[in-house]
Amino acid sequence: MKTRNLRKLAALTFALAFLSVGVANAQIQAAGGGYYRAGYPTIYGSFGQASVAQSRMYDQVKVQNRRMTERDALIKKWGLAAVEKAEHETAAKGAAPSNKQIVVSPPPVVRNYGVFRPDLTVDTGKALADALGETPEEKALIKQIYASTKVEYEKEAGSRGWKNNIAAGLTFFTVTAMTAYHDAQVPSEEAVQTYYKMMNVVLDEMPELGKAVNKDKQGFNNMLIGFGGMLLAVYSEAKQNNDDATLEKSKKLAGMLIEMVLKTDPENLRTENGQIVIK
Repeated sequence: MKTRNLRKLAALTFALAFLSVGVANAQIQAAGGGYYRAGYPTIYGSFGQASVAQSRMYDQVKVQNRRMTERDALIKKWGLAAVEKAEHETAAKGAAPSNKQIVVSPPPVVRNYGVFRPDLTVDTGKALADALGETPEEKALIKQIYASTKVEYEKEAGSRGWKNNIAAGLTFFTVTAMTAYHDAQVPSEEAVQTYYKMMNVVLDEMPELGKAVNKDKQGFNNMLIGFGGMLLAVYSEAKQNNDDATLEKSKKLAGMLIEMVLKTDPENLRTENGQIVIK
């Protein structure tokens, strides 16, 4: 992407972000076409209900983080082979554990609630452009940023076996936002894969999501890609130019998006012991 386009995007994004917190949030939320609420707005009759569901989703993230920490502790004490054996025995209903001191959680039920079939009527680039752009040039730039990001995202998701899954969009957004907020190295491949698997489990704990139509799921996922792409463009431009002022603005924007999408203080999102965690 050309540098001048990144600079235009940076100017556009931060003009929005610092007009006022209220205006920025309203415009960004509008850019999501309502999907920021929880990914399945048609299931709920009000913003309040959807917001509660979204908060509950990330309560599940913390639960899974805790289980991951507990599992790591068991591995350190007993070794990976012993823990995996205990997990296998727990999965086999009625099997007596060979080591009663190794207590593991039962395996999650795989429901694939985050998976969707693409709907060709969803036009997220236009939704983002109409909500965030003021002039035809700005709208065209936003569409370009989204389209470029979507192409690269789909390539990566395809190579990983992550296509058409909200868990993938959440992983992309989370990695991008936490990297920009903390101005840190991108988490390791292992950490990213673990987080993706965890998000699949989290989404499967949301029965309402299983009722959502493909169009709503796709809209939410595309919103995550769009926000992540715009943030990545601004952050990358700041890093390339060693621009501390823009890096600080990038951090503020990332923090605002983390609070809106992940419903948590951005300081709670970090890498610990080689894994992505939300406190």
